[in-house]
Amino acid sequence: MLTYIGLIKLTPEGREHLAEAPKYLEKIKKIIEEEGGALEDVYAMMGPWDFFAVVKYPDNETAFRVLAKIGMLEIVKTETFPAEKVEVFFKTLV
Repeated sequence: MLTYIGLIKLTPEGREHLAEAPKYLEKIKKIIEEEGGALEDVYAMMGPWDFFAVVKYPDNETAFRVLAKIGMLEIVKTETFPAEKVEVFFKTLV
């Protein structure tokens, strides 16, 4: 499984119904799991983004498909990045 970092911002529609945020997260988690991924952790953040998520997907195609489905909910905007443990990165330097 590949690791991805997601920066998440509520859309105006999402902010309008902020009390529903736990339900949004459950919908998103279900989409991820239905596609074979795993939502490992989610943090609330201060600053320009509202949440930070660590997600595992089996491949990039799955990540794209999940992000498209999440986008269709129109409650969050995401920026997603592949990530590796720093030790893996350091091995490439040797």
